[in-house]
Amino acid sequence: MGLKSILPRLAIVIAATGIAFSQQSGYLSEWSDFRTKLIRKEKSFQAAEPLEDGREGFQLVTYSSDGMLLKALLKKGQAAKGNRRPAVVYLHGGFALTYPQMAFTKPFSEAGFVVFAPSWRGENSNPGCFELFMGEVRDAKAAVRWLAKQDYVDPGRIYVFGWSVGGGIALNLSLHGDIPVRLSGSSAGMYDRELIRSWATEDDYIKFPYDHTDEKENHFRLPIYNLKAMVRSHVVYIGSEDGYDDAAKLLADLYPDHKTRLDLRKLAGDHVSSVKPAVEEFIKMIRGKEETNWDRGYMRSAKTSSAKASRNSRDLRAVRN
Repeated sequence: MGLKSILPRLAIVIAATGIAFSQQSGYLSEWSDFRTKLIRKEKSFQAAEPLEDGREGFQLVTYSSDGMLLKALLKKGQAAKGNRRPAVVYLHGGFALTYPQMAFTKPFSEAGFVVFAPSWRGENSNPGCFELFMGEVRDAKAAVRWLAKQDYVDPGRIYVFGWSVGGGIALNLSLHGDIPVRLSGSSAGMYDRELIRSWATEDDYIKFPYDHTDEKENHFRLPIYNLKAMVRSHVVYIGSEDGYDDAAKLLADLYPDHKTRLDLRKLAGDHVSSVKPAVEEFIKMIRGKEETNWDRGYMRSAKTSSAKASRNSRDLRAVRN
């Protein structure tokens, strides 16, 4: 689901909708208070084979979001109790969690990360309904919090990476300061109103769940119009054959002063072939933000976390929560 080619356009500004929103510190409060009105209350339309415990090295686990138990795939690697590792929450593309795209997470595992891939409400036989960038974002936040509580994860070194639709959710998370994410990135997923309109009116595959003409509904689903409210850096990698030029123009039109925390980067390839290099570049960026010696930095961090846990378990529980 890449950014489709669109005709050059003038910048679409929030004021033009006639709806007043705060785009600074109040954004998260407004997002939290907003309740979507679904015109179609159905499960995800994308079929997916059942998730199985142990398949391809992934453990099948569940996490809780809004009182619902949702499925997820987990690969701990060498992580064990008391052996705290950095972790990546991988946000899947499409509208169901499937095994083929889990191959995209292999570089993370090989680099020493715990990998956690959650599915969302309404998909993969989960309870709830498909909401498209609304309830799914709530689920993503719950997934991050679940991961931060695990005793094999360093809660100060959790990263998020999404592909395609998952990239749109990952970008949305960069506006949420109430989850322990150090850095986020995505391969594609920078969506605007034109793409939403085309999905709702031209794409027979997507069963659209809300009124796409309601600008308030769009506002809280499309972070591209809210980047001034970003609370952490987010890097978006887009392939040269996947609408990068359109994305760059849209970003320049909306933010001519370039004062956002979004880092847009161009890679060779299309919607699929650009994912692997995007993951590799994101890992390099993470390492650049970590200590110079990756392994030594990890060992020092793990020992420090273990010592703190031994001295004061109540403080550790507070950090996890």
